Amino acid sequence: MKRAFAMALRGAGGEPVDFHRTIHSHGLASLAPGRIDGNAYERVVRVAGTVRRLRFTAGGDGTLHVHASGALGSAGLLEMQAIARRIFRLNDDLAPFYATLADDPMLAWAASGAGRLLASPTVFEDVVKTICTTNCAWSATVRMNDALVELGEGAFPDAQLLARTPERWFAQRARMGYRGPYVRAIAQGVTRGAIDLDGLVPERGLDDEETEQRLLALPGVGPYAAAHVMQLLGRHRPLVLDSWTRPTYLRIAGKKQATDRTIRRAFARYGRYAGLAFWLTLTRDWL
Repeated sequence: MKRAFAMALRGAGGEPVDFHRTIHSHGLASLAPGRIDGNAYERVVRVAGTVRRLRFTAGGDGTLHVHASGALGSAGLLEMQAIARRIFRLNDDLAPFYATLADDPMLAWAASGAGRLLASPTVFEDVVKTICTTNCAWSATVRMNDALVELGEGAFPDAQLLARTPERWFAQRARMGYRGPYVRAIAQGVTRGAIDLDGLVPERGLDDEETEQRLLALPGVGPYAAAHVMQLLGRHRPLVLDSWTRPTYLRIAGKKQATDRTIRRAFARYGRYAGLAFWLTLTRDWL
Protein backbone atom coordinates (compact mmCIF):
# COMPACT_ATOMS: atom_id res chain seq x y z
CA MET A 1 0.00 0.00 0.00
CA LYS A 2 1.12 3.52 -0.78
CA ARG A 3 0.58 6.55 1.43
CA ALA A 4 -2.42 8.39 0.05
CA PHE A 5 -2.45 11.41 2.35
CA ALA A 6 -1.87 12.70 5.87
CA MET A 7 -4.10 14.88 8.00
CA ALA A 8 -3.84 16.59 11.36
CA LEU A 9 -4.72 14.25 14.22
CA ARG A 10 -6.73 16.92 16.03
CA GLY A 11 -10.37 17.31 16.98
CA ALA A 12 -12.65 20.07 15.80
CA GLY A 13 -11.67 22.24 18.77
CA GLY A 14 -7.95 21.77 18.12
CA GLU A 15 -7.72 19.25 20.96
CA PRO A 16 -5.28 16.31 20.78
CA VAL A 17 -6.36 12.85 19.63
CA ASP A 18 -4.68 9.84 21.22
CA PHE A 19 -4.38 7.45 18.25
CA HIS A 20 -3.80 4.30 20.29
CA ARG A 21 -6.58 5.06 22.77
CA THR A 22 -8.90 5.59 19.80
CA ILE A 23 -8.20 2.33 18.01
CA HIS A 24 -8.58 0.48 21.32
CA SER A 25 -11.60 2.51 22.45
CA HIS A 26 -14.25 -0.24 22.28
CA GLY A 27 -14.84 -3.79 21.11
CA LEU A 28 -16.44 -3.04 17.75
CA ALA A 29 -13.14 -1.56 16.56
CA SER A 30 -11.71 -5.07 16.26
CA LEU A 31 -14.58 -6.47 14.19
CA ALA A 32 -14.13 -7.16 10.46
CA PRO A 33 -13.56 -5.53 8.10
CA GLY A 34 -11.34 -3.65 10.53
CA ARG A 35 -8.46 -4.96 12.58
CA ILE A 36 -5.79 -3.68 14.91
CA ASP A 37 -2.30 -4.57 13.69
CA GLY A 38 0.22 -3.57 16.33
CA ASN A 39 0.45 0.22 16.17
CA ALA A 40 -1.79 0.48 13.12
CA TYR A 41 -5.46 0.17 12.32
CA GLU A 42 -6.49 -1.48 9.06
CA ARG A 43 -9.89 -1.26 7.50
CA VAL A 44 -11.48 -2.48 4.26
CA VAL A 45 -13.90 0.00 2.70
CA ARG A 46 -15.63 0.55 -0.59
CA VAL A 47 -14.28 3.76 -2.13
CA ALA A 48 -15.67 5.04 -5.43
CA GLY A 49 -17.33 1.65 -5.91
CA THR A 50 -14.11 -0.32 -5.41
CA VAL A 51 -13.04 -2.34 -2.37
CA ARG A 52 -9.90 -0.84 -0.86
CA ARG A 53 -7.75 -1.70 2.12
CA LEU A 54 -6.75 1.29 4.23
CA ARG A 55 -4.02 1.40 6.84
CA PHE A 56 -3.96 4.16 9.46
CA THR A 57 -0.91 5.05 11.53
CA ALA A 58 0.06 7.97 13.73
CA GLY A 59 2.97 10.18 12.72
CA GLY A 60 5.36 11.59 15.26
CA ASP A 61 4.37 15.09 14.19
CA GLY A 62 0.75 14.75 15.32
CA THR A 63 -0.61 13.60 11.98
CA LEU A 64 -2.74 10.71 10.84
CA HIS A 65 -1.12 8.83 7.96
CA VAL A 66 -3.42 6.95 5.61
CA HIS A 67 -2.17 4.29 3.19
CA ALA A 68 -4.42 2.73 0.55
CA SER A 69 -4.34 -0.17 -1.85
CA GLY A 70 -4.68 0.67 -5.54
CA ALA A 71 -4.76 3.97 -7.38
CA LEU A 72 -7.24 6.67 -6.43
CA GLY A 73 -8.72 9.45 -8.52
CA SER A 74 -9.54 12.85 -7.09
CA ALA A 75 -13.12 11.82 -6.23
CA GLY A 76 -11.90 8.65 -4.52
CA LEU A 77 -9.35 10.63 -2.53
CA LEU A 78 -11.99 13.06 -1.26
CA GLU A 79 -14.25 10.16 -0.28
CA MET A 80 -11.40 8.45 1.55
CA GLN A 81 -10.57 11.65 3.45
CA ALA A 82 -14.19 11.88 4.58
CA ILE A 83 -14.08 8.24 5.68
CA ALA A 84 -10.93 8.87 7.72
CA ARG A 85 -12.53 11.85 9.45
CA ARG A 86 -15.63 9.81 10.25
CA ILE A 87 -13.70 6.77 11.55
CA PHE A 88 -11.55 8.86 13.89
CA ARG A 89 -14.40 11.27 14.74
CA LEU A 90 -12.24 14.27 13.86
CA ASN A 91 -15.32 16.49 13.45
CA ASP A 92 -16.13 16.05 17.16
CA ASP A 93 -15.06 18.76 19.60
CA LEU A 94 -14.00 17.29 22.95
CA ALA A 95 -12.15 20.44 24.04
CA PRO A 96 -14.99 21.53 26.40
CA PHE A 97 -14.95 18.11 28.03
CA TYR A 98 -11.19 18.17 28.49
CA ALA A 99 -11.40 21.66 30.00
CA THR A 100 -13.47 20.26 32.87
CA LEU A 101 -11.00 17.47 33.66
CA ALA A 102 -7.93 19.40 34.83
CA ASP A 103 -8.74 18.96 38.52
CA ASP A 104 -10.75 15.76 38.19
CA PRO A 105 -9.02 13.04 40.24
CA MET A 106 -10.77 10.29 38.30
CA LEU A 107 -10.44 11.47 34.70
CA ALA A 108 -7.66 14.08 34.47
CA TRP A 109 -5.56 11.49 32.61
CA ALA A 110 -8.03 11.49 29.70
CA ALA A 111 -7.48 15.16 28.78
CA SER A 112 -4.38 14.26 26.79
CA GLY A 113 -6.55 12.86 23.99
CA ALA A 114 -8.56 9.87 25.23
CA GLY A 115 -12.30 9.50 24.71
CA ARG A 116 -12.64 9.56 20.95
CA LEU A 117 -14.57 6.43 20.00
CA LEU A 118 -13.62 4.76 16.72
CA ALA A 119 -16.60 4.73 14.37
CA SER A 120 -17.52 2.91 11.18
CA PRO A 121 -17.54 4.75 7.84
CA THR A 122 -21.36 4.87 7.98
CA VAL A 123 -23.99 5.23 10.70
CA PHE A 124 -25.78 2.26 9.09
CA GLU A 125 -22.83 -0.02 9.83
CA ASP A 126 -22.63 1.15 13.45
CA VAL A 127 -26.35 0.48 13.92
CA VAL A 128 -26.19 -3.01 12.41
CA LYS A 129 -23.07 -3.97 14.36
CA THR A 130 -24.64 -2.72 17.58
CA ILE A 131 -27.77 -4.83 17.00
CA CYS A 132 -25.44 -7.81 16.54
CA THR A 133 -24.13 -7.31 20.10
CA THR A 134 -27.55 -7.57 21.77
CA ASN A 135 -28.40 -10.52 24.02
CA CYS A 136 -25.57 -12.78 22.89
CA ALA A 137 -21.99 -13.81 23.59
CA TRP A 138 -19.18 -11.92 21.86
CA SER A 139 -18.37 -15.03 19.78
CA ALA A 140 -21.86 -14.82 18.25
CA THR A 141 -21.35 -11.14 17.44
CA VAL A 142 -18.10 -12.01 15.64
CA ARG A 143 -19.80 -14.84 13.72
CA MET A 144 -22.69 -12.66 12.53
CA ASN A 145 -20.36 -9.83 11.58
CA ASP A 146 -18.00 -12.12 9.66
CA ALA A 147 -20.94 -13.40 7.64
CA LEU A 148 -21.99 -9.84 6.80
CA VAL A 149 -18.50 -8.97 5.60
CA GLU A 150 -18.36 -12.16 3.50
CA LEU A 151 -21.63 -11.09 1.87
CA GLY A 152 -20.06 -7.69 1.17
CA GLU A 153 -17.07 -9.35 -0.56
CA GLY A 154 -14.62 -8.12 2.05
CA ALA A 155 -16.28 -4.81 2.87
CA PHE A 156 -19.28 -4.24 5.13
CA PRO A 157 -22.45 -4.55 3.01
CA ASP A 158 -24.42 -1.40 2.36
CA ALA A 159 -28.14 -1.03 2.99
CA GLN A 160 -29.05 -1.72 -0.64
CA LEU A 161 -27.32 -5.11 -0.60
CA LEU A 162 -28.84 -6.17 2.71
CA ALA A 163 -32.30 -4.96 1.64
CA ARG A 164 -32.36 -7.36 -1.29
CA THR A 165 -30.76 -10.27 0.57
CA PRO A 166 -33.30 -13.08 1.22
CA GLU A 167 -34.52 -13.67 4.76
CA ARG A 168 -33.16 -17.22 4.71
CA TRP A 169 -29.59 -15.86 4.40
CA PHE A 170 -29.93 -13.98 7.68
CA ALA A 171 -31.41 -17.05 9.38
CA GLN A 172 -29.26 -19.82 7.90
CA ARG A 173 -25.93 -18.33 6.82
CA ALA A 174 -25.49 -15.48 9.31
CA ARG A 175 -27.54 -17.22 12.02
CA MET A 176 -28.74 -13.87 13.29
CA GLY A 177 -31.88 -15.18 14.97
CA TYR A 178 -34.43 -12.49 15.81
CA ARG A 179 -31.92 -9.82 14.72
CA GLY A 180 -32.07 -10.81 11.04
CA PRO A 181 -35.56 -9.44 10.29
CA TYR A 182 -34.71 -6.26 12.21
CA VAL A 183 -31.52 -5.64 10.24
CA ARG A 184 -33.24 -6.38 6.96
CA ALA A 185 -36.13 -4.06 7.82
CA ILE A 186 -33.74 -1.22 8.66
CA ALA A 187 -31.83 -1.81 5.41
CA GLN A 188 -35.06 -1.69 3.44
CA GLY A 189 -36.15 1.48 5.23
CA VAL A 190 -32.84 3.18 4.45
CA THR A 191 -33.02 2.07 0.82
CA ARG A 192 -36.57 3.43 0.43
CA GLY A 193 -35.61 6.69 2.11
CA ALA A 194 -38.01 6.06 5.00
CA ILE A 195 -35.12 5.90 7.50
CA ASP A 196 -32.43 8.61 7.50
CA LEU A 197 -29.54 7.39 9.63
CA ASP A 198 -27.07 9.93 8.26
CA GLY A 199 -29.40 12.63 9.57
CA LEU A 200 -28.57 11.57 13.12
CA VAL A 201 -25.04 13.01 13.07
CA PRO A 202 -24.73 16.13 15.28
CA GLU A 203 -23.88 18.30 12.27
CA ARG A 204 -27.45 17.87 11.02
CA GLY A 205 -28.85 19.82 13.97
CA LEU A 206 -31.02 17.27 15.79
CA ASP A 207 -30.81 17.43 19.57
CA ASP A 208 -29.92 14.40 21.68
CA GLU A 209 -33.50 13.70 22.75
CA GLU A 210 -34.83 13.58 19.19
CA THR A 211 -31.87 11.46 18.08
CA GLU A 212 -32.50 8.96 20.85
CA GLN A 213 -36.21 8.75 19.97
CA ARG A 214 -35.42 8.10 16.31
CA LEU A 215 -32.99 5.36 17.26
CA LEU A 216 -35.49 3.76 19.66
CA ALA A 217 -38.04 3.72 16.82
CA LEU A 218 -35.78 1.44 14.78
CA PRO A 219 -36.54 -2.30 14.79
CA GLY A 220 -34.32 -4.11 17.28
CA VAL A 221 -32.99 -0.96 18.97
CA GLY A 222 -33.68 -0.61 22.70
CA PRO A 223 -32.16 1.68 25.36
CA TYR A 224 -28.78 -0.10 25.38
CA ALA A 225 -28.39 -0.09 21.59
CA ALA A 226 -29.56 3.52 21.29
CA ALA A 227 -27.04 4.68 23.92
CA HIS A 228 -24.28 2.69 22.19
CA VAL A 229 -24.97 4.18 18.76
CA MET A 230 -25.22 7.67 20.25
CA GLN A 231 -21.70 7.32 21.66
CA LEU A 232 -20.45 6.47 18.17
CA LEU A 233 -22.28 9.52 16.84
CA GLY A 234 -20.39 11.74 19.26
CA ARG A 235 -23.49 12.23 21.43
CA HIS A 236 -22.09 11.38 24.84
CA ARG A 237 -24.88 12.10 27.34
CA PRO A 238 -26.44 8.60 27.71
CA LEU A 239 -24.64 5.83 29.61
CA VAL A 240 -24.22 2.44 27.95
CA LEU A 241 -25.55 0.11 30.63
CA ASP A 242 -25.28 -3.62 29.94
CA SER A 243 -24.07 -6.92 31.37
CA TRP A 244 -20.42 -5.82 31.19
CA THR A 245 -20.56 -2.14 32.16
CA ARG A 246 -22.72 -2.58 35.25
CA PRO A 247 -20.52 -5.13 37.09
CA THR A 248 -17.35 -3.37 35.93
CA TYR A 249 -18.58 -0.13 37.48
CA LEU A 250 -19.46 -1.90 40.73
CA ARG A 251 -15.94 -3.38 40.90
CA ILE A 252 -14.23 -0.05 40.26
CA ALA A 253 -16.53 1.85 42.64
CA GLY A 254 -16.17 -0.79 45.34
CA LYS A 255 -19.90 -1.32 45.55
CA LYS A 256 -21.90 -4.51 45.91
CA GLN A 257 -24.92 -3.16 44.09
CA ALA A 258 -26.30 -0.03 42.45
CA THR A 259 -29.36 0.72 40.38
CA ASP A 260 -29.06 2.23 36.91
CA ARG A 261 -30.49 5.43 38.34
CA THR A 262 -27.73 5.53 40.96
CA ILE A 263 -25.04 4.98 38.33
CA ARG A 264 -26.44 7.74 36.14
CA ARG A 265 -26.57 10.10 39.12
CA ALA A 266 -22.89 9.42 39.85
CA PHE A 267 -21.94 10.80 36.42
CA ALA A 268 -24.59 13.50 36.07
CA ARG A 269 -22.03 16.22 36.88
CA TYR A 270 -20.42 15.64 33.48
CA GLY A 271 -23.57 16.84 31.73
CA ARG A 272 -23.59 16.10 28.02
CA TYR A 273 -20.41 14.05 28.45
CA ALA A 274 -21.80 11.79 31.21
CA GLY A 275 -21.76 8.66 29.06
CA LEU A 276 -18.23 9.31 27.88
CA ALA A 277 -17.00 9.90 31.43
CA PHE A 278 -18.64 6.62 32.44
CA TRP A 279 -16.98 4.74 29.57
CA LEU A 280 -13.54 6.21 30.26
CA THR A 281 -13.85 5.26 33.93
CA LEU A 282 -14.50 1.65 32.93
CA THR A 283 -11.79 1.39 30.25
CA ARG A 284 -8.88 3.29 31.80
CA ASP A 285 -6.85 0.10 32.30
CA TRP A 286 -7.34 -1.13 28.71
CA LEU A 287 -3.98 0.44 27.81
